[in-house]
Amino acid sequence: MKTKHVKKVFDLFGQKVVKTAQGILNAQGKNASGDLGSSLGYHLKVKEGVLDLRFLGVPYASLVDKGIKGSISSKNAPRSPYKFKGSKKAANIGAIDKWVVRKGLKSARDSQGKFIKRKSLVFLIARKIYLYGVKPSNFFSDALNVGLRTLPKKFAKAYAKDAAEFIRTVTKEM
Repeated sequence: MKTKHVKKVFDLFGQKVVKTAQGILNAQGKNASGDLGSSLGYHLKVKEGVLDLRFLGVPYASLVDKGIKGSISSKNAPRSPYKFKGSKKAANIGAIDKWVVRKGLKSARDSQGKFIKRKSLVFLIARKIYLYGVKPSNFFSDALNVGLRTLPKKFAKAYAKDAAEFIRTVTKEM
């Protein structure tokens, strides 16, 4: 049985989820360099009536979506499957440094009013992330849930159209 209507529904579903996820990312300010948002996509494969839909993104997309538990506190991301363990170098200092530059945080002041150099600032941010974790953004989870609300009705209608076409084709051949 050909599944052209079902394929079209899943294609539109994939597009909607990706577009919604990108919108949520931008609204939350979690897309500083633009790499995460532009990496989002999907791959739809239809073979012998089997649909395979996979969502794509950079490897750290799941970390941003689900958050990370800190090494001493899981308060920021209590349901996250990810947790900082081991070395305090687990937080990516290079990525944090690039983020600080993009945000224009060249320096800051400590409690005594003295300037803190950028490298020290980056270290302090990395240490806080390592100890206390990162809150989940749920950018992809929320986008997927929004898309799933309407998918069953659309899928049922598309499947019915494909089945009707299949029945018409089979009955013509008889």
